[in-house]
Amino acid sequence: MDAAHATANPSDRLAGVSMAAASALSVLVMAHHPTSFGDAALVKGVHGALMALILINLAGFCRFAASEGLARFSVLTGLIAYAAGMFGNLLAATVNGFAAPALMARGASKDIFAFAWELNQALAYGAVFAISAAFILWGLALTRSGSRFAGAAGLAAGVLPAALLFAGVLDMHVAGAAVVYAAQSAFTFVIGVRMALRKP
Repeated sequence: MDAAHATANPSDRLAGVSMAAASALSVLVMAHHPTSFGDAALVKGVHGALMALILINLAGFCRFAASEGLARFSVLTGLIAYAAGMFGNLLAATVNGFAAPALMARGASKDIFAFAWELNQALAYGAVFAISAAFILWGLALTRSGSRFAGAAGLAAGVLPAALLFAGVLDMHVAGAAVVYAAQSAFTFVIGVRMALRKP
């Protein structure tokens, strides 16, 4: 075993464990997502925690993409799409988790709240479609590499949320968002476990 492989496996394991834990925690945190801005501390706490988990998963998928080979255009494009989607999620969480409670404390008008809500929804919808594109690209890449289960999980987690949102079956209100994020977390968990168990 050469030095590169000797150091790569612990990094993959750490990234995988972090992703698996973050994906499970994100489902738990979403279960406590408030439906109003009445409890500002809870709103900020939930959104702040989700933002931290987003960054952990982004770092993990960067490691995943590097291990799969950034020279593969589908892997690289998937990483760019995923990063764009996660950036959208960070902005959406900032709007609802921190800007909206501050606006409420200042007694902002309904029009201002309506604008903040529409901005949050636009960012959340865009993020779902970007992440779905990433999962589809990675699912195809994994399937071609022989990882059929992980590939199928990626395709399912990419196609189903985007299709349900596009058809209007789901929306990005709290209940619909929980379903979408659970599907995305499931694939993230699969990839995390795969990375944690993979031998160099």
